Amino acid sequence: MKILFLITSVISFACISLSCKTNKEQASVSGQTPTHSKEVKYRIIVSFASKGAGTSYPERIAFDKYIESHPKKPAYKSITWGREGETDYCFTLKELSKKEQVEFIAEAKKLTASNPLVSINENAMSQHKGR
Repeated sequence: MKILFLITSVISFACISLSCKTNKEQASVSGQTPTHSKEVKYRIIVSFASKGAGTSYPERIAFDKYIESHPKKPAYKSITWGREGETDYCFTLKELSKKEQVEFIAEAKKLTASNPLVSINENAMSQHKGR
């Protein structure tokens, strides 16, 4: 009877410990990569942050107008990550040549330079996952 209880306990513990592995651990055991770990490196990320009063409206409107009026209409991913409208604009800029990319980034920096709560990161992965 004691042996049966011991065997049952060991099997139960093994089943519980296997079922508690994370997706990453399970994927590494099976040789697959987890689907949620695929991250994109963006050419430029423009982040509008806030310190209790929402994001800077004038810079954001100017930046939105610049994107809309750009002749090549660069595609971007918008990630809203805060409660006050904090947003990241993530661009790969594949539609633009190298020279056009440099010009686009320079203009984005010029439009947002007056506000310390707007940051620009080049050749980076998004730090925010969105809400």
